[in-house]
Amino acid sequence: MGSLKALILASAALTGLATAGKAADLLPPPPMAEPMAPVPVDFGGWYLRGDVGVGIPQVSGSNSTFYGPGTVPGFGEDSHGLDSHAFIGAGVGYQINNWFRADVTGEYRASSRYSGLEHYANVFGTPPACGIGQPYCYDGYSGSVTSGVFLANGYVDLGTWSGLKPYLGVGIGGSYNKMSNLTDYGLGFGTAPDNGKFSLAWALMAGIGYQITPNLTLELGYRYLNMGNVQSGIIQCYNVAGCGPGEQLNFKLASQDIRIGMRWMFADVAPPPPQFQAPLVRKY
Repeated sequence: MGSLKALILASAALTGLATAGKAADLLPPPPMAEPMAPVPVDFGGWYLRGDVGVGIPQVSGSNSTFYGPGTVPGFGEDSHGLDSHAFIGAGVGYQINNWFRADVTGEYRASSRYSGLEHYANVFGTPPACGIGQPYCYDGYSGSVTSGVFLANGYVDLGTWSGLKPYLGVGIGGSYNKMSNLTDYGLGFGTAPDNGKFSLAWALMAGIGYQITPNLTLELGYRYLNMGNVQSGIIQCYNVAGCGPGEQLNFKLASQDIRIGMRWMFADVAPPPPQFQAPLVRKY
């Protein structure tokens, strides 16, 4: 009988211990996994671009080449310049990653009015053709210049802040500069045939883009564009017999440009899928 009571008491004790152990195992569930912030990834894709703008031309290194018999004593350059003009361009490019892209562009630069002034010694005729006591005669010039420019460009995007993307860029290529309707309004009135010339072109750029949608970006930019050389046809005078050799104008052309452009990405730029942390397992 005593053995039976001892066995019953031992069983009850074991049952109590098992129940307490199960209660100790009933801990709160592990916390829910929280998504991690998306990890930035590089992306690439083709894009189209279009640009319009205004250029402020800069003329430098002007000189004249003379052909035929005779000389031009006391010749000198006084002024040469071009009026501002509009341009329109288009291109295709590739976004290589988040910070570098490249494109090829072509643009047409509308006609810009050319004007110039030169002088030479007042030694022609008796009395002097340009007046007694006047040391020089003066020739004025008018005409127009148009250009076509083709560039291969590379850009570094400097990051994104609230949709704004500043960038720097360089470009190299060629230009075709054409001088038309050149007229010499001087002692010997003359005109020149239209003449075009291919030349090396290069550019330095800076600006800022605004990402309207993941695929569409609006750009406002500045560009210094060097378009190389402009060369006129040979001017021949008409109303003075033996007025001297034919003259050809030469100068270097650059422009300070302000551009507004749009870029359209073909590829969809989707964010990467969210990443989750592994469940936290606690052992007690």
